[in-house]
Amino acid sequence: MFVTTPEFLPQHRQQRQQLLQIVSAAEARGQLRIVEMNQQALGNLDRIITALEDDEAPSGAEVADAG
Repeated sequence: MFVTTPEFLPQHRQQRQQLLQIVSAAEARGQLRIVEMNQQALGNLDRIITALEDDEAPSGAEVADAG
């Protein structure tokens, strides 16, 4: 299980940007498996980021992702 808190939002956003670049480059090269794997990771990051943004709750709030 993966657990994170809002303090790590900048790192999650940075990782998302990096994955978008990887996906874009892989699409351009026709590397469909790399695109597929990283799109799954992007989906997970999107859910984590959205939950953390929506949950700008009291400090100590955590978001878990079993993916």
